[in-house]
Parts: sequence; structure tokens; C-alpha cells
Amino acid sequence: AGYYRYISEWRLHDDGTIRPRFGFSAVENPCVCEVHHHHVYWRFDFDILSEGNNVVWEYNSPPITSSNWHINYWEVMRLRNPSRSRRWWIENSTTGDAYMLIPGPDDGVADAFARGDVWILRHHDGEIDDGISAAPSEAGQSQPNAPAEIGRFVNGESTYNQDIAIWYAAHFTHDVHEESGHIVGPTLQAVQW
Repeated sequence: AGYYRYISEWRLHDDGTIRPRFGFSAVENPCVCEVHHHHVYWRFDFDILSEGNNVVWEYNSPPITSSNWHINYWEVMRLRNPSRSRRWWIENSTTGDAYMLIPGPDDGVADAFARGDVWILRHHDGEIDDGISAAPSEAGQSQPNAPAEIGRFVNGESTYNQDIAIWYAAHFTHDVHEESGHIVGPTLQAVQW
């Protein structure tokens, strides 16, 4: 992509662990010499043994309620909050089969442009991108700095025992003078299968 170099990988392990990864780099050039930010978004459609009956638990330490784990009952945007070791457990409430969504250690936190880190949503077929494009608008004006609009999908629907989609974002501050590249991404770990 011009002076930038990107790579997308899906690392699949025998134990069911999935590690989506996205790498950022750039060539030395005055066009990319200023410190800038990269953002990558994944949409995970969790159908754990079925499309429905999925429940999302969130872990925080120290806890934000009476327990380290609490259920997310409604659509919500959550910040990663590394100081609380935040992570998510996505479970089929009928079978108990589950995956844990564990943030990567270098996935950063959202700024005003990125708007968020994790969106827990009820699945809808049409919600596969945020609907914003860097392509020219109808007036012919480019929209290269269009912030993420995933939050427009958060409308108060129940996510308890539903078909769940989770958007996960990772962020990287890029200074081409300090390092040659950076890789971000979460771990999806089978924890009860």
C-alpha cells in the first residue's frame, strides 16, 4: 500500500488456538517519516457449536463488580484496559464449550480515531464492515481520515444466549525511525471443548 508494508496472518494450532496477526511496516520515505497510528479490526463470528446460545463473560482484575467475571447482557463497546487484565470468555450456554479472547500484549489502546477496542454485538449479516470508505465521496473528495464507525452497530440489543459477533481492534503507533515493523493481534484460545 504505497510506502507502507502490511501482512495478515492466521496462525492455527493443533489445540484449537487461533492467533490472528497483522504486521505493519514502511519504507524510509519523507511521506511516512512523521509519527502516525495504524489500526486493524477483526470481526469474529462466534458460533460455538451453534449460531445461538452464546454468552460473553468479561474478566477484570481488580474486579469492577463483586466478582472478577461478569456477563455482558447487552451490546457494548469495551476498552481493553490492560491495568485490569481484561479478557472475554465466549461460551455456548447449553454445552459449556468456550473460547477465551485474550488481548495481545502489544495491541495498544484506542484513541479518538479508533473509537474503541472491543465491540460485543448481536450478529447481523449486514454488519460486516463499518460502512466507511477511504474512497472518494460522491462530491469527489477523498476520505482518508475516516474514523471507525463500528459503534453505530451498538443499539441496545440483548447479547445473552444469542448469535454473537465480536469486533476486536489493535492499534500501533508507528515511528519509522525507531523500528522496522510491528505485529499485533489477540489469541483465541479453546478453554472448554
